[in-house]
Amino acid sequence: MKAAWITAVALVLPMLGASGAQAQWNVARFGSEPNRVYTAFGLDPALVTTAGYSRVVALAGHPVQFSGDAGVGAAKMDARDFRVRFQVYTTLVRWRSLYLNGSATSNTRGTENSIYRGINFGADFTATAGVYRSRWFAAADFGFDKAVITHVKHSDWYRQVFYPEARDGWYLDAGGTYHYGIATGWTLGRTEVLARAGLQRTEKFDDLLPPAYGTLAVGLAF
Repeated sequence: MKAAWITAVALVLPMLGASGAQAQWNVARFGSEPNRVYTAFGLDPALVTTAGYSRVVALAGHPVQFSGDAGVGAAKMDARDFRVRFQVYTTLVRWRSLYLNGSATSNTRGTENSIYRGINFGADFTATAGVYRSRWFAAADFGFDKAVITHVKHSDWYRQVFYPEARDGWYLDAGGTYHYGIATGWTLGRTEVLARAGLQRTEKFDDLLPPAYGTLAVGLAF
């Protein structure tokens, strides 16, 4: 059983590499532009193309952004390699143009290849601090992405060639990753361009491949 668990986790970990948190738009504009559709492309942790929608609502007079997006592997636009995310993003502390923001994101990620088919459910928590103005912002963020539970189903080929006793099933705690970097955005009319880049490490602060992430997103507010 232990050998099967180690095999499954080792296979699934590449799929579950840390992703930079979901697109975090300019909180200084939340009051005037509650809706946004967006698309993003980048190394996150593989090459991923993403499309999503966000809406800002007032909860007890406090603006909170709810977002949802879906992404697929960009190399072949293969829907078998996918990611679906839902996020809550809001300001925690503000002083003039300085903001401390926080986000909580649920992640569902899946992949399929000649060795296995896997799906994972996890969560990401990220804090972002920076200067936010109506037409631009610059910030730094730090977050933790945890793979909470993973289901693995091995292929017949893998069983026949490598490991006939491989067991399918659910596995808890396939690992986690820290991500930390910078984010900046510019606004042109109703269009906002967001760039994010940074580094990532395992939850034990070991090296991770790829060691960095970077995304470019474009959003249209209305």
